[in-house]
Amino acid sequence: MLRTILAILGIIFAIGIIYFVFFHKGSPPKSIPLNVNLEEIKPPGWKPYDEKNGLVMINIDHDAEPEWLFLYWDEYSTHQIGGVIYDAQSRPRNEFSIPVASQAPTYLIPYKLLPDYPPSKNRGYLGDNAVEYQAVGSQDVRTPTRPPSGTATPSPNIASGDRLLVRGKFNNLVNRFSLFWWVSPEYGYSGALAYTPGWFSLSDTNPQDWNAWKDHPLGITQLWAWEPQMDRSNICRVALWKLESGPNPPITWHFTAMYDESYLRFCRGDVPSEPAFPEGQVMAYLFDMDARRWKGGAGPLPRYNNVRIYNISEPEITDQPFDHPVAPVDVDFWASDGFHSMRWVLEMIPPATVKDPVRWRIQRAENR
Repeated sequence: MLRTILAILGIIFAIGIIYFVFFHKGSPPKSIPLNVNLEEIKPPGWKPYDEKNGLVMINIDHDAEPEWLFLYWDEYSTHQIGGVIYDAQSRPRNEFSIPVASQAPTYLIPYKLLPDYPPSKNRGYLGDNAVEYQAVGSQDVRTPTRPPSGTATPSPNIASGDRLLVRGKFNNLVNRFSLFWWVSPEYGYSGALAYTPGWFSLSDTNPQDWNAWKDHPLGITQLWAWEPQMDRSNICRVALWKLESGPNPPITWHFTAMYDESYLRFCRGDVPSEPAFPEGQVMAYLFDMDARRWKGGAGPLPRYNNVRIYNISEPEITDQPFDHPVAPVDVDFWASDGFHSMRWVLEMIPPATVKDPVRWRIQRAENR
């Protein structure tokens, strides 16, 4: 009986050793919260973005000790949202970046996120009236290849390491996107910012696609800016922002905007059934090739595949002829058969009943 008990205890002890070795080896020690008065370490004009939390514990600099993220309203300047990370170090550095004598780990080093002044971080703030953020784990990240509109050129990898991702919002739309990574105690955090007067999506066909923010945040290395161009037809210009390296990566990683290769889409993403203005009807036809958009008896209809519209005119609507106004629409677009520069002439079809909408029908299309 005694041998059986000893054997059982031995097995339990062995399981405990295995569990400790494989599951606890290398685990970071539990961190001690920073016990400081926030008002003593920040400028008076920085008002906490989150009054409840103030300093938020994060860890993205590859060590076992946490840092403290502080998001603030910049009341000195534009009243936008900025950010700084405070790092508690036991070996502070003098003005020549040489470590001085060790001391208690409460020596706070502030590392600016945005606004800041290095080339990759001197373009603005984290957000206008709201921000969301997340720290994501380590892995190599590859930028997807360019969309069909351009030459397929894969971007280089981002160096391995944790990232801080920040979505800045204006009126509940994401109009700023920034990411940050640790470089060194001397330099602090490097970062890259993309910004638009419209809003960002992770898709050039779906204007509200942010699924990867939850499902694969480390893969977010390119975005599409959706920027309204023609209010009356709800047309947006869609431009790619792509994360690229510079002459001294990773410090010089930055977002580059590809506006020279931008194109037009309806801002809602879908194609309207009856656009109220002629340029909308031309765009709708080029996207869906619906023959009902043409006036009856127009003859063989032109057909195009994989259309990408670069420019379209917004004609003035006149009352000549009186009952059926006509409007010319100039459009430049690319299709699978090449580039086209055309003029489309449309006629307004007045409502037949009080329940009918105004309809525009295409009369003819010709090269300019």
